[in-house]
Amino acid sequence: MSPTTTSNSSKMLSSKPINGTRQHMYSTLHASPVLAKQQPATNATIPDDDLSEPVPNSDPTYSYDFFVYAAWHPKNRSAKQHRAKMKIPYWKQKQVGNVDAGEDAFFQTCTPGGLALGVADGVGGWSEVGVDPALFSWTLMNNAASAAKSEKQLDAHHILDKAFDRLVQDGKVQAGSSTACILNMCKATGKMTTCNLGDSAFLLIRDQKVVYESPSQQHYFNCPYQLTVVPQNYPDRELYVTDMPKDGDKKSFFLKDGDVIVLATDGYFDNVYSHETLAMVNKELEQLSENDDDESMLALVRRLSKSLTDTAKRLSLDPKRLSPWAKGAQAHGSNYTGGKVDDIVCLVTLVRQGHT
Repeated sequence: MSPTTTSNSSKMLSSKPINGTRQHMYSTLHASPVLAKQQPATNATIPDDDLSEPVPNSDPTYSYDFFVYAAWHPKNRSAKQHRAKMKIPYWKQKQVGNVDAGEDAFFQTCTPGGLALGVADGVGGWSEVGVDPALFSWTLMNNAASAAKSEKQLDAHHILDKAFDRLVQDGKVQAGSSTACILNMCKATGKMTTCNLGDSAFLLIRDQKVVYESPSQQHYFNCPYQLTVVPQNYPDRELYVTDMPKDGDKKSFFLKDGDVIVLATDGYFDNVYSHETLAMVNKELEQLSENDDDESMLALVRRLSKSLTDTAKRLSLDPKRLSPWAKGAQAHGSNYTGGKVDDIVCLVTLVRQGHT
């Protein structure tokens, strides 16, 4: 598959038919923590206007703490992908990311103002022409982490803009594409700004309901918005999808004590419905107490991120399930059934309000 084609693991402009392949191997779950201090019927969303107003807070000595944990499952590489990898120049075969999350990448970092985190999904089709897809996604996320730490108050879309601009200007990534979703949270006010470009997504869960789910941005089915670098002399360069950070969906919210944010790549959301995520989150939150210490809350988000990621992996291997991916494919004329095998990254953030 060339970079100008699209299958269930590639996200470039194409008119080729939808198809899916299943791999029945299981990969190891990994996880990483960060602490930043200072049923379908219940899945109704709250209007954006209600979420963008500050939460009443009569005590100015209160600040917000954010407990976040990341978990990931890289999919097992097919023989075709392994053969394609041999085309990649030696200097790109070394691990390019902080961890091996396949073609996905992520970051989570404390900032001068609170917490920033993000996910990116590199386009796998580039490996067919000797480009490591993870190089783009990890460079973008590493740049985003650096940008987020450079200023106290930087909106999520400005973080993405700075990250992509640095990627282009540095010139170390000569080709590649990626989706991206970035969140930035302020510990003083509880304000969260978001920027989502493509089909990664996040859920905001409050009072046992999904109050917001970020929309998927797609040019058409299985062709999401994506940031792209294409060499100037590359054949058919004009056929590539070349969206920009300004094209991302930008929102802002004011968080409340007890809010949970689930941020993940499409490998998660293509296999798990929102109401299923909600049920798992609510079950885990039953164990939450006002008297829990930091370690207890980190343990909670660790269990939850692992549980969500593990569930997505298991469901991706179910050949009979009508997954979100299969449902979408069938709506576009395919007879596809089953889960969608893909790299999976999931970050869970718990919001708590406490004294400064």
